[in-house]
Amino acid sequence: MPSSNLPPFIVSAPGKVIIFGEHSAVYGKPAIAAALSLRCYLLVVPSNDTNTLRLEFPDIELDHSWDKNNLPWNEIKEYLKIGTDDKPEIPSELIPEIVDKLSHLLDGFDNKMHYIACFCFLYLYISLCNKDIPGMTFIVRSTLPIGAGLGSSASTSVCLSAALSKLGGWIKDPNVHSTEKSPIEDIAELNFIDKWSLIGEKCFHGNPSGIDNAVATHGGAVMFQRTSMPEKPSIRTNMRSFPAIKLLLTNTKVPKSTADLVGGVGKLHKEYDRMISSILDAMEHLAREAYQVMIRPGFGSEETAILRKLVTINHGLLVALGVSHPSLEKVKIIGDNLKIGATKLTGAGGGGCAITLLNDDVEESVIHGAMLEFEKEGFDSFETSLGGKGVGMLFHDDVKNKKIFTTESFCGHTNRDEIEKNLAVENVPEWKYW
Repeated sequence: MPSSNLPPFIVSAPGKVIIFGEHSAVYGKPAIAAALSLRCYLLVVPSNDTNTLRLEFPDIELDHSWDKNNLPWNEIKEYLKIGTDDKPEIPSELIPEIVDKLSHLLDGFDNKMHYIACFCFLYLYISLCNKDIPGMTFIVRSTLPIGAGLGSSASTSVCLSAALSKLGGWIKDPNVHSTEKSPIEDIAELNFIDKWSLIGEKCFHGNPSGIDNAVATHGGAVMFQRTSMPEKPSIRTNMRSFPAIKLLLTNTKVPKSTADLVGGVGKLHKEYDRMISSILDAMEHLAREAYQVMIRPGFGSEETAILRKLVTINHGLLVALGVSHPSLEKVKIIGDNLKIGATKLTGAGGGGCAITLLNDDVEESVIHGAMLEFEKEGFDSFETSLGGKGVGMLFHDDVKNKKIFTTESFCGHTNRDEIEKNLAVENVPEWKYW
């Protein structure tokens, strides 16, 4: 059973980038996404009033509270099932009756982002917790650019699912440090978080693929492929042991329409079927080649060099599909001129983000020089890494610096650098994982 005297704790989950297979995935080809070291962080701390549930998201100026006794506990009881494992049964879709019963608690939101965040929170809370759990405050901070195709909503959903599963007493605490290998038996805990976070993603996006939350939960990388029958879920292959490798992420901040870009490729495909089919087939071969490289035991510099070659080829194929943009080509030109690594667009293209798989021997001063060039163009760039751990927790009793668990400190970080300095996995060794 959950403790009524729970000390504060923090949950964290990574964002994601698609590294191979954009657009070809729409046509049933495999694609590969990997975790980013840019992460979402969620502080869970007891509320001053034991009846108050509070959700704060300072980065989007959200601060909203509810009286937990006003949640429709009795009205939704019949729709919440317990499975054969004595845990809440995870539905395949949002349950309309629960959505309806929560609607009166979501009145009065003018901001759509606030509404969806609160909807996701309440749906997961009432599904995973109970009315006997004392009121808690949940504060979300993120180093991920929001709305940039980097899985910010999925990492938030994973953090909420993990935290609420812990409060409900449905999962055991993680006990593996970042340098240690995760035990096989912990897969069940991660799968539980993963499946509930997909429900959270459905609150955000309606019909998500499930890839973003899978990467945020399990870390490493995931190869995924849509099946030919829409009613069947995507085929997913987790690469949890894919190690962290250095990456430069550049956000051009050029707005894009994924639907328009996908539609444009569709028109080309109809007009030049054989040519475009050949490009899509090449992208399939490339993704499968990358997968074989990424699962090699003892992944190292040789494998990273191969991935850089594949990154360059993949960008060329995406350019041939017409989904690049002058801003993305500018990122590539600057990176190529300074010889920092291999660059490609990531996601739908037409703006948005590019990734550069950095050369092993590139000096930090050269990377910073490239970042200054990107800044002059109006772009944001982030030194980050690809792969690494998925969802993790930081416990009050494990950490000497208790200040990081205070709401004042957590909300007081003014930018991404401050959040990472105080909370990042690389800077706080007490983080634990499943």
